[in-house]
Amino acid sequence: MFANLAQAEAFLTSRRHLGIKPGLHRVQQLLQACGNPESRMKSIHIAGTNGKGSTSTYLAKALTYNGYKAGSFISPTPGGFLESIQVDGQWISEESFVAECNALLSTIEEMDQQDNHPSEFEIHVCIAFSYLAKQADISVIEAGMGGRGDATNVLHEPLLSIITNVGLDHQRFLGDTIEKIAEEKAGIIKAGAPALSAVTQDGARAVIENQAKAAAVPITWIEVKDADRLQINPQMKGAHQRVNAALAAQACHLLQEMGFSLDMDKVKEAIRVAQLPGRFELVENTPAIILDGAHNAEGIAAFIGTVKENYPEEKIEVLFGAFQDKPFAQMIRQLQEITTDITLTTFDHPRAADIESLSEAYTAVEVTGDWQEWVKQLYKDYKTDTVYFVTGSLHFIYQVRNYIVQNRKMW
Repeated sequence: MFANLAQAEAFLTSRRHLGIKPGLHRVQQLLQACGNPESRMKSIHIAGTNGKGSTSTYLAKALTYNGYKAGSFISPTPGGFLESIQVDGQWISEESFVAECNALLSTIEEMDQQDNHPSEFEIHVCIAFSYLAKQADISVIEAGMGGRGDATNVLHEPLLSIITNVGLDHQRFLGDTIEKIAEEKAGIIKAGAPALSAVTQDGARAVIENQAKAAAVPITWIEVKDADRLQINPQMKGAHQRVNAALAAQACHLLQEMGFSLDMDKVKEAIRVAQLPGRFELVENTPAIILDGAHNAEGIAAFIGTVKENYPEEKIEVLFGAFQDKPFAQMIRQLQEITTDITLTTFDHPRAADIESLSEAYTAVEVTGDWQEWVKQLYKDYKTDTVYFVTGSLHFIYQVRNYIVQNRKMW
């Protein structure tokens, strides 16, 4: 049994080496041990290559503003395991997290003995579902990867299924074409749950449309013009965020039609003020440091568009770190559209691309093995006409964010 949060977190982190394990049988076994909370949850399920966390945040905020106890499960977050599980914006407490871990421990040990090891993410999902089933009126659940085989897809009867967008990511698990990836993400669409999506590619749309027809549910398509029509202006910057906001607003409209009491003026205000760390986040004014969690080619393209929209005249410098399994050479080439002042680095994560791999992929930029020293030096030698961006990986920018927050007063 775990006596405190540190022990529980260490146990979960020790399972990170198991990696990504698609399939539902392990998580189903774990959920059975805690009384199948997924069958008692009112939920909204969100999948997509990018934008899941932002859309989830907008939607949960809108529900809270309308008096519902809104649960959310978003991963990753700067606050780690606790911040990923929230009700009305409040993290799960250390005591509750440890208690939920302890409730699962004997089942995890039995599964380990059977060589049927549940992953870190699968256990995290079960902790979230068990807690949210007891604490929330409605929970917004973000899929980890894909959809069909994702651990979150044990949800029996979601109220809505949302697919934000589809891009080339996690091809080793999801397939090597947009259509194959769309098919995996469309696996969250279920009978009785109307679907929404902001997918733009014709092939991906056709796949999702077919899944909606097979489930006999309507699907609503969202575009940038819908955000403009709804006059939604979220504080989180970028055209992609306006689309995410429109998805959340339309989801609320569908919930209204189902009988949920929602005031659309409150919905719009909630979406306007909603914030999620690491989404084009100005974490420091002097020097001007912005963190953005773009972690694939599509994300970098959206990031570049947002930089151009908001900083058309300023000089730009970028600190970049990425996972080994991402198309980092392509992402670095994309960044050269806005600047040639790019520094490549690695960070503390088993999937992080190392300096050698980054250097081999692209030699025309600077490299550093110590991003903390780079950040510290920036506070001493920054240029007032320059905006400094950190991007390439959510896990990386959260490490940078925590480092800045913890140390800025000393610099």
